[in-house]
Amino acid sequence: MKHAFTLIELLVVIAIISLLVGILMPALGAAREAARQSVCASNLRNMVLGVRVYACRHDGWLPMAEPPLREFPDERHWFMNAALLQSMGVDLRKSDDRTPLGPPMEGSILICPSHADPCRWRDGTLTGYALSYGMNGTWGVGGRPDHLEQRRLGQFTSESGVMVFMDACGTAVAPGIVLYHGCPADNMDFRHRGKANVAFLDGHVEALGPDDVPMGFSNRYTPFWSTPKP
Repeated sequence: MKHAFTLIELLVVIAIISLLVGILMPALGAAREAARQSVCASNLRNMVLGVRVYACRHDGWLPMAEPPLREFPDERHWFMNAALLQSMGVDLRKSDDRTPLGPPMEGSILICPSHADPCRWRDGTLTGYALSYGMNGTWGVGGRPDHLEQRRLGQFTSESGVMVFMDACGTAVAPGIVLYHGCPADNMDFRHRGKANVAFLDGHVEALGPDDVPMGFSNRYTPFWSTPKP
């Protein structure tokens, strides 16, 4: 005779399966996020490599992070800089009148796989491009009135300590920029289980939490931000 499962046996099997699913799902979710974080870190390493290639092609000069007074859109924003994006293997889209529209909406290294909506600023405004990272706006390559002078690649004494890019969400006030204070400070996005991937000038990437990033005016001259002293 064939043995049929009793109701109690079925309930026990269902309970065991539910328990196993409950145990495995968080682990699978963590594994997926670890994979996304790894892809993000690879993106950032390639972006820093693009900055270095750009510098080699421009007699050592590094690109601007943003233009004076933050005019927008402007090709002096790093993510609107056709030459820099080309060094990263990314095409800059332009309108019929040659106004820069920004990087592609999908399929570029400027997009973090853990970024829920890279085509919007933090306030939900559609940007017309996809961007998941912010450049250090005060490491001496920014174009704001207090940081007009660009710098050369060889001017940094400790490249391993100089932050170039990190996970970020942009705003209309400061798209694609992160800083140690003000509105751009809020652009930082600790999207990888409470941490942000941070890329340094020597090409290495670290996962840092909010307490690991030196914030405030007192830290602006540290190697991390590398603000040029007046």
